[in-house]
Amino acid sequence: MDQQFKEIVMECNNCHLEFYASQLRVDSQSNLMMCVNCLQIPGSTINILKDRPLKTKPEPAEKPLPRLQVISKKQPVRKVNVPAGHSLFHCEKCRYEFSRKSSFSGSCPYCSTGKLRLLRSN
Repeated sequence: MDQQFKEIVMECNNCHLEFYASQLRVDSQSNLMMCVNCLQIPGSTINILKDRPLKTKPEPAEKPLPRLQVISKKQPVRKVNVPAGHSLFHCEKCRYEFSRKSSFSGSCPYCSTGKLRLLRSN
């Protein structure tokens, strides 16, 4: 048999344990790949083959996380052009910003609540 084939690890469709591919056979009744244990004594308890245990992958050594530098940046100030005679409003509930005439005293056009704050007036 090929050396690469001997190293392939597959799962038994009956007991769902992992075995080398050389230890699996096709069941004639169900047409599924089963380990030699399940084929020898169907319906019996699971016996794990111990003559050639599966190779475990070495766990990578945990590397320490790099130190993060905290840089405090202020949010950039957005320039909003507000036409003359209009004011900039901010809704406290949905955070929608909009401009209306300075004499506006209604509700938010986005969520219809009256919790508005005046940000800038021209």
